[in-house]
Amino acid sequence: MKEVYRYAYHYAGRPVGEGRLEVERRKKGVRASLQAEFLPPLPPGRQRWQTELDAEGFSLRFQERVEGKEVRVFTVERLEEEGVVLVSQGKESLAYPYLAPYHDPLSLFLALPGLALEPGEVVRFPMPGGRVYVERLPDVEVEGKARRQYRLRPGLSLVQVEEGRLVRVAQQVGRHVFEAVLLEAEGP
Repeated sequence: MKEVYRYAYHYAGRPVGEGRLEVERRKKGVRASLQAEFLPPLPPGRQRWQTELDAEGFSLRFQERVEGKEVRVFTVERLEEEGVVLVSQGKESLAYPYLAPYHDPLSLFLALPGLALEPGEVVRFPMPGGRVYVERLPDVEVEGKARRQYRLRPGLSLVQVEEGRLVRVAQQVGRHVFEAVLLEAEGP
């Protein structure tokens, strides 16, 4: 069964687009895609993230496609049998040794609702080209419902989870805050 989430995007308190996240859970993992459209004052365009995850929720393949003034495609693929992680951008590809399971940006967001952290605890996850730290913050109550909060570094993103769903992501971009807020959800 497919889960579908629709998000509204705001920048400096103004609407700047919408996104649609589709998550398909399978026996051997998850396939998910996030399609976003942005309007001014952000650079207008489309962005699509696609990820395929193994049974433990780690990235097997991630692709980011950005369409604006030009089209850019960035791909990271785990090739376990060859022992490498293949990173491609445009016509160039690099192979890095595969050392441990890692998250991509979308798989990390999908993993947050299942994290069993207490407020104040921090966990480190490897990502292609670096790492991300996830810190559990104290819960907040919004409209009578408890929301778990996480801070992601680098980037200092604030992520809120309610009833197992990502309901809000906020991050400082330039002098203002970019925010994604859940509008509706279909599925389990």
